[in-house]
Amino acid sequence: MRVYARAKRSSLPPGEAPLIGWKVGQVFFEKIKRSYDAKRQRKKSRALGRQFLIAPRPGLTIDLSEYGTDRDALTAAPCVISFGTRDGFYDRFCEALQKSCDAHGVAHSIETIPPCGRINACLFKPSFIKFKLLTLNRPVIWLDADASLEGEFSLPDSKWDIATLSNNRESGINKKAAVCIAFQPTVASLRFVETWEGFCSSQWTAPGLDHERMNYTREVMHGQYIEADLSPYVSGKIVRDSGRKKEFRF
Repeated sequence: MRVYARAKRSSLPPGEAPLIGWKVGQVFFEKIKRSYDAKRQRKKSRALGRQFLIAPRPGLTIDLSEYGTDRDALTAAPCVISFGTRDGFYDRFCEALQKSCDAHGVAHSIETIPPCGRINACLFKPSFIKFKLLTLNRPVIWLDADASLEGEFSLPDSKWDIATLSNNRESGINKKAAVCIAFQPTVASLRFVETWEGFCSSQWTAPGLDHERMNYTREVMHGQYIEADLSPYVSGKIVRDSGRKKEFRF
């Protein structure tokens, strides 16, 4: 004797199932559309980046002859700084970075800039850092926009001007990683940033982008500033490209 199982009838009211299917399809379509729009905007940004240069061409450095170290500024709580282009892609990274800072009670000053090419955005980094270092007047820690915090961090207790991370990815090319750098509001720190800014003032000034030129600045400025190792203070607390294939943890 054959036994046939009765199909379980849907508990949804008549006409409800097609409506749910339509809503799911609409959400899927919107997701594809956002992805397409973001890709189109990035392509447009790259085209714009070939037409103009955002990074300024510094002609004169700041006169720091009477600039004194502010003791209160040196002991102030650090502030995370970063920027991203308003292209529907990196501005979302900025939002995620802000949320991760808020989640761990870390002060931040994260901005967005007009869409531009990757080269221009990378070479603008030292100019942005100098501006924040001067206006915030407190220790700042730069994080690339596609990075996020996974814990509260601290800074070295010893005397220092800049603090860097060892580059675990491309140590043969760049000994230090530019994804995360800390700066004190000192004359030596500002001189370092200004020199780095000078190397980034034009696409042809030096080889590579901000990472290579930062390491080149370290060689040129050797002995003129105090550098500390940031690794023990942020180890396990910074992740880059979270959830993506190229995710990397520091």
